[in-house]
Amino acid sequence: MSKQKKLDSAGKDAFIDAVLSMLDEGINLRELNLRKVAKRVGCAHTNAYNYFINYEELLWWCLREALERMTAMVDPEHDDLTAVYVDFALKHPAWYRLIWLDPLSGQPPKGVAEYLDVPAQIYTRWITVRAGSKVSEDALEKKASIFHGYLHGELSAITAGRLTGPKKKLKERVLSGAELLFGLLFEN
Repeated sequence: MSKQKKLDSAGKDAFIDAVLSMLDEGINLRELNLRKVAKRVGCAHTNAYNYFINYEELLWWCLREALERMTAMVDPEHDDLTAVYVDFALKHPAWYRLIWLDPLSGQPPKGVAEYLDVPAQIYTRWITVRAGSKVSEDALEKKASIFHGYLHGELSAITAGRLTGPKKKLKERVLSGAELLFGLLFEN
């Protein structure tokens, strides 16, 4: 049995919340380390080892928490998932980069790996509801991948600072492009 404490502990959550807060404040992921995070939490960096094997494992758990917070914003039966996804990326660009762009070492811990399919399941359910019965299951998967590729490309450019401007204009750009592409893919 590992010496690590129960995974849903307040101490673990404090480290994860500290990282996500620091990312939202504009601190670069690679500028962070266990010492800086522990200082924010108000403890010695060695306390982190009660919850995480190393800094990379902490980052994997932060990725999961960011995904959970994003998916908590969504009701796939009623919400415009595209708008929720865009809002999330614009509000938390560093979290978006953590989820999609920043490389993490090793394999995700079991509790993280088990969650990684949840956002895709929500996305697939939303696409299925929105597209209705117009598209076969095989075509749905391919078209959903193309649609997600468009969104991810635009949001990657925005969160990496390659596409700039007022957030409202950026959101309008992505949403209008998404609406056009969705119609081309699913309504023909």
